[in-house]
Amino acid sequence: MRPLGKPHTPLKMHVKFLIHIILLVFVAGCQSLPQQPEPAPPPPPPKVKSARVVGDVNATNSLEPIPWSEVPPALFQDSATRTWADALENSATYYRRVPADKLFNFGSQTVSAASLLKGCIELAKVARGEDMAQLKTLLQQRFRLFRSVGNSEGDVLVTGYYEPLLHGSFTRSKRYYYPIYRRPPDLVESSQGNYRLVKGKREKYYSREQIDGQILKQNFSKKQTGALANRGLELVWVDSAIDAFFLHIQGSGRVVLENGQVMRLGYHGANGRAYVPIGKILIEEGKIPKAEMTMPRLRQWLRDNPGENQRLFHANPSYVFFHELSGPPVGNINVPLTQDRSIATDHRLFPKGAPAILATTIPHFAQDGKTVTEWRPEARFVVNQDTGGAIRGAGRVDLFFGFGDKVEYQAGVMKQSDSTLYFIAPRIE
Repeated sequence: MRPLGKPHTPLKMHVKFLIHIILLVFVAGCQSLPQQPEPAPPPPPPKVKSARVVGDVNATNSLEPIPWSEVPPALFQDSATRTWADALENSATYYRRVPADKLFNFGSQTVSAASLLKGCIELAKVARGEDMAQLKTLLQQRFRLFRSVGNSEGDVLVTGYYEPLLHGSFTRSKRYYYPIYRRPPDLVESSQGNYRLVKGKREKYYSREQIDGQILKQNFSKKQTGALANRGLELVWVDSAIDAFFLHIQGSGRVVLENGQVMRLGYHGANGRAYVPIGKILIEEGKIPKAEMTMPRLRQWLRDNPGENQRLFHANPSYVFFHELSGPPVGNINVPLTQDRSIATDHRLFPKGAPAILATTIPHFAQDGKTVTEWRPEARFVVNQDTGGAIRGAGRVDLFFGFGDKVEYQAGVMKQSDSTLYFIAPRIE
């Protein structure tokens, strides 16, 4: 007997069989094929290089105007802009001191002190509220953006500086043996080079070697030597020639005296001689590999090789003079520096006191405060409030790290060459 119902035709049976096989293959494939990974995110867009300047870089060609669309998006994640507001208000103090019609170069364009004063006050007010959307709108509508042309490759090298801590005394002794000098009265500053008058004729001011004499090779019992010795110019005596040398590089510092009081020192002029980095000398001599050269590494080498210190120190003829400060360290526009916000640039090229943006990579440290765990790309708002003997050209910036136990390492490892510097100027209405 045939089963009840409609009989299956050969064609219908063939189609059902094929469908069954396809379903089995599909299910098996879903079970056996590994899950495909998510596609990798696209690489970041290449850095836009500045146009190379033909000939010498000067105040009229060191900056180029660019649209706000070229600023790093990470800039508007800089949420702690209250400290930027502090720095901006300090620059406003500077602009109040200078004539309102004094002009500052932003490349080929000029902006008056009065306009910069108004711009700093306006930016500070919004920055203090830390509303990134409002700040972004204000910048794009009321301000223009300029980018440094950088070095010959279009890059900017960012280093760090800080306020070091020294130990000293007002009395010269076997321990406190190295003088920190105040500005000599016979020092004459000039754009053609600092000098002193000798029988009515100009002579270059004393070099470091002439000022130091043989102090690093003498015993305390010997008479103090050097071009400025025994003239009553010593502000304080410190216990380390290395610390004194680095104080000159940093331009300001604190000295803990024997009675526990703290004396603050600030830059008060220089001999005008060219700055020569001794770290570069050690690299060229093969003493320290270039990849390892940092400020902490250089300090350690000097401690390990005391017999080399005088030779290296005298290879840098630049010498800095100091005066006692009653407040925080100040930059070349004579306003207080703000930690992580004040920068030093070449004062011949960039507008003093102007708001700016620094795009670089910043070290992050382990708990010991000395071991770098990673470098993070970062864009932050800064203000141009200082300069330095080693900060020359459109491709150099020094970021102020402040004062503290760990900042020497933070500042000392900074040498980020693939960075960018921008300046912010109010639109001319």
